[in-house]
Amino acid sequence: MLLKSPTFALLATLAAGCYMYTPLETVTPRSDVEVALALTDLGRVEAGHALGPSVDRVEGRVALVSDTAYVLQVASVRDIRGVVTKWSGETVTVPRAWVGSAFTRRLSRSRTWLLAGAFTAGAAVFIASRALGIGGPTMPSGGGGGGGNNQ
Repeated sequence: MLLKSPTFALLATLAAGCYMYTPLETVTPRSDVEVALALTDLGRVEAGHALGPSVDRVEGRVALVSDTAYVLQVASVRDIRGVVTKWSGETVTVPRAWVGSAFTRRLSRSRTWLLAGAFTAGAAVFIASRALGIGGPTMPSGGGGGGGNNQ
């Protein structure tokens, strides 16, 4: 079954809205953690050849961590203008000297409940409006003179 564009957009919004980035709690994250690395000025300049010009933030799954670098399977990069470019998991080494701040992606229970409540309320209003006939199409009353000539 193919999802229609509005349905897909709604599901994507619900999924994205349920996550948030929090500061990384450990210097050496596990190798399956999704992280966002905010680059320093030096990092933006040096990362130009590997990540693109003026990259401000790189997001992806940690493949390997050493004392000197993060090796990421990159999901997206954001430049200083806020333009996000999606990647398909290419592996890139980001030296720790380029990183100003590191964040990890976590499920936000409060956002999840808030979005689920809003979705449920919207669905209830939609169903109630259809059941009560509010906002739906109106049918003309009366016999209408439909068919042909009756002589």
